[in-house]
Amino acid sequence: MLILGRKGVARIDDEGEIIEIRPGRIVLLAAGRHHLGAAPIQARASYFWVHFTAQDGGFSMLSPQEAETVLSNPDIRGHKLEESALLPQCFDPRDPEPFAQAFHDLFYEQESPSYTPLKYQAIFRQALIRLTECVIDAHGGPGSAGMEEGSPVASVVYAVVAKVLESLVDPELSVKTIAMELQLNPDYLGRRFKEVMGVSIGGFILKKRVQFALGRLQESRDSIKEIASQCGFGSTRHFIRQFKGESGMTPTEARLHYQARHINNQ
Repeated sequence: MLILGRKGVARIDDEGEIIEIRPGRIVLLAAGRHHLGAAPIQARASYFWVHFTAQDGGFSMLSPQEAETVLSNPDIRGHKLEESALLPQCFDPRDPEPFAQAFHDLFYEQESPSYTPLKYQAIFRQALIRLTECVIDAHGGPGSAGMEEGSPVASVVYAVVAKVLESLVDPELSVKTIAMELQLNPDYLGRRFKEVMGVSIGGFILKKRVQFALGRLQESRDSIKEIASQCGFGSTRHFIRQFKGESGMTPTEARLHYQARHINNQ
């Protein structure tokens, strides 16, 4: 349940943790937990609320350390939030009115539904995107106090991401070579990375290479063979197979698709 406080104060007991709903505060109550009133409401209180479910059950609770790891590194953040939102349990946006307007729009759509329920979903998803953007903007960024000192796993993941990005064009780049440079056990490194990123180091390398290759396909006239070499693929055949497996198109199809989309700008 997503709640936006409007007037007064209400306190909720979330399995022992007291959560305060107050004007302008956004509160997230996770499903499957017991929520009770923590104290009588002393003055009139009101708030907006909406129930929602994550697509395909794709919902997970992050510890403060895990959330800090995601927020503190733009490359990790870009990977983890590519198709997700990051929702804090309690958040006080600098300007809550856009969220109040989103709730008004949701209620209006509920009372006077349009031809498709997709409109309701679109309004709500836009609110979640805005909330995630506000959380990112409010974060102190790299260098925040305690970012690495209390999180050795985060430090390991940061180091792996940095090594991948600086050596992306090296066809010899692998879990083994990264582990050797960091002087860590490859199995340990792979486990810790996947815990945070949700993908193997090899999968992350492939994704970044395909993204880099897509940019080269769009921006240059280099041949497929040249781009394969520039992006760290051992052979053109391997490049084509891996690119299609990751993007659903061959490199040539991706280039033609981009050109077709931008033909009016030429």
